[in-house]
Amino acid sequence: MSSGNDVTRGAVVDARVGPAPRRAGACFAALCIAAMTSVISLWLFSSDPEFRQKSILVVLACALCCVGTIVVYQRRMGGRRPFPAVAVAEFSETAAMAGVAVTGAVPVKEPAVMPRVLPSRRPMQWRALGWCFGVFVALVGLFAFAAGSPQRPELMQRIHDAGAEFARVPVENVSDVQFHDTSRTKDYYTATAVVRLDHGVKGAPVRATVRTETLNRLGAGDRVSVLYAPTQPRLGAIAGDERSLEPALRGDSMPFWLAWLCVAACLFGMGFAVWAVSDGHGLRSFSRLRSTDRVVRVQCLGPGIQIRGSGKQRCLKVVTATSRTVHLLLNITERQFPDGLNGKYLWLYWDAHRGTGGGRFSPNKTQAALLSDDGWVMHGMLTVQDGTSLAPEGISVEKTDVAPVTVEKDVDRERATGKLWLWDPRSAWPLYVHPRALTFAALLIGCAALLTWDIPGFWRWLTAIVGIFAGCAFAYCSTVQEPLRSFVKDGAESV
Repeated sequence: MSSGNDVTRGAVVDARVGPAPRRAGACFAALCIAAMTSVISLWLFSSDPEFRQKSILVVLACALCCVGTIVVYQRRMGGRRPFPAVAVAEFSETAAMAGVAVTGAVPVKEPAVMPRVLPSRRPMQWRALGWCFGVFVALVGLFAFAAGSPQRPELMQRIHDAGAEFARVPVENVSDVQFHDTSRTKDYYTATAVVRLDHGVKGAPVRATVRTETLNRLGAGDRVSVLYAPTQPRLGAIAGDERSLEPALRGDSMPFWLAWLCVAACLFGMGFAVWAVSDGHGLRSFSRLRSTDRVVRVQCLGPGIQIRGSGKQRCLKVVTATSRTVHLLLNITERQFPDGLNGKYLWLYWDAHRGTGGGRFSPNKTQAALLSDDGWVMHGMLTVQDGTSLAPEGISVEKTDVAPVTVEKDVDRERATGKLWLWDPRSAWPLYVHPRALTFAALLIGCAALLTWDIPGFWRWLTAIVGIFAGCAFAYCSTVQEPLRSFVKDGAESV
């Protein structure tokens, strides 16, 4: 699978990252996702405040250990590597395996069969799905921590320990009556009432002061529902019925409706993550090629920016034999791409069926992949417009079995028998993740741990806001490997 114009520069490149950092990254990511889902599940559905707090703190401690382990892992691997270096090394497996530089390879015509199976993009899809969902769950979890209550109120806790019961008791005196006129809900009255609590069969009644909220004006002789301990009525009482006080009495961190609102927000985040993966990577693995997939020979022009209307997106530009320029959409810059690949001939596969229905909800992108003669495969997306315009030049993958394919001498011959590998530098994220991202992750975990304690309202929300800021900063530092100003500069220089 080569062309007579292919000449690789004579330079030895760094070896591609091995499987160990990729497995470590997958394990760290899985542990972090498991920790976040466990924490928010415990907070929303556990009714034992003491068990809930201890369990959440243990899980957060494990997550913090993961962050520390990443720091230690980076140091043991020789320190943090710049992302562009990791990305460039992804192209070099053939040279690294052969142990020699590829210098002036002479193409020779040999019959070969185009591959029907490419390395799957599933790892990229799962990583993007986990990242989007994890960030959303972290932000929703911090809001739930701030809006909820980690423990029962002090008075309710004492009543609960003494044996709490609900009862309707008579009102002896009413004061401080206020009428509340609301436009969205029913009007109601609030008042300070003195109620009489029974003290068993032999005990004398005990009076307690409660703050009531009723639809009708309260007066002496009326009855209100309160929560108190019949064996120790002198502890006091709390006005309210089972519907309003039962969740807090059970030890729930928040009302039932608010807990399920947070669950709905997490489900919405999952739906958004699936949409983001579908838009950025597609839902198909694009591994086993189908009859609707097509392939064309293209020449690489290097990274660039595709401008569509007011939007800009990074891409890898290639040109066909008829001088048609096509943009493979993926996040890559010039620093992450070897100069020696500019002008190199590649095979471009794409799904020629996706998005061609013309319906209102038809996708505007289709899945595509570049296959080099050296064996690396780079997954990306094509706009449906580019895919449609390429259709006359491409051929179906079913017709490539008899097509002659050129293979270079002096290059590892295993690629001609199906040795392909995926260009996926982000799978080795533990090697290049910035220390600032890990610092923000530790700050996020610390804020979540503080919110498991009973902090006053203002400081509670301030802690949650700091945690949300840390989460957003972590998301930015862990995904943006190039300064934003370089994106603007590249866009200004693009045609």
